[in-house]
Amino acid sequence: MQFCKLNVFCATLGSVAALVFTGCIDDASFDSDRNLAMRSRGNPDSTYYYQIDTVKQEINLHSRGLCKIETASNLQWDATADSPSLMYKYTFSNDTLYLENYDRSVLVRTSGTPGSLDGTWKVVRYFNGLGQEVPGKESSGLVANRVITISGDSFKETGELASTFDFTKSMGLQSTMRFAFEALDGTYNGTGSESGSSFFIESDLHVDMAYEYTVVSRTNTSIEIVRNDHTFLFEIIEPKVSHFEKSMTFKLTYDGETCTFNYEYFPITKETCDVNHPEPLVFSNGDKLVFSAETSNHYSFDSCFRKLFELL
Repeated sequence: MQFCKLNVFCATLGSVAALVFTGCIDDASFDSDRNLAMRSRGNPDSTYYYQIDTVKQEINLHSRGLCKIETASNLQWDATADSPSLMYKYTFSNDTLYLENYDRSVLVRTSGTPGSLDGTWKVVRYFNGLGQEVPGKESSGLVANRVITISGDSFKETGELASTFDFTKSMGLQSTMRFAFEALDGTYNGTGSESGSSFFIESDLHVDMAYEYTVVSRTNTSIEIVRNDHTFLFEIIEPKVSHFEKSMTFKLTYDGETCTFNYEYFPITKETCDVNHPEPLVFSNGDKLVFSAETSNHYSFDSCFRKLFELL
């Protein structure tokens, strides 16, 4: 699942998240207008937490319970289970903390308490996995203002959606633009929506090089264009990102008619460890464990998309 690239929790579990276990995929009763981004899944910090190993100089991710796959149709929550995963290796010198991530990227942080790990730390420099410094950035692009609070062996990291992240250049929005243009041109033969996670990934696509259109207005979360006398508006509404969760609503408006796509990614808790969940979920798992899930109204959005362009 490509959204692991930019999500700290998912990155830790990236080696096992490549396997996908799908439950309750019947989307017929799913409400396309439901605002998933506003619905609470509970506090993820009550399930997952970090701990510092000062001997090995490691920060590990732990869990208070795990969702286990008993059979293809049976998930069980084990409240006593824990599967620690390495998040960072660290070195510490005076007022500087160097954190090496799973992909060998390095975050360099400074604090106001030289000589002590305890305190509040902020990113001041970022190096990518090749060891190259990324100038003027405090993060990998999606998450900004990342802050670490350390107290004893307790390690807590927070961050927020970077205001500079351009959703109009994301893989999901660029692909949907291409699908819309293909539908308009009569060459459409694919799905009307990328995976919701792809809206949080920078794109290598260049739709503007393959199609001609005029930009009416543009922000980091919306682009309005005119192509062949038809008006398109692509919007990302209320995108939210944390180290454990992502959600957003995407709207495609074509000649005054709108289709809405909702997406949510969240960690598995005791309440969501259920293959017979009332919503269609896609579970990320490995080694007979389920770590996270995502849900969207992909099918109803695709149906709306086809009606919008008279493809039915």
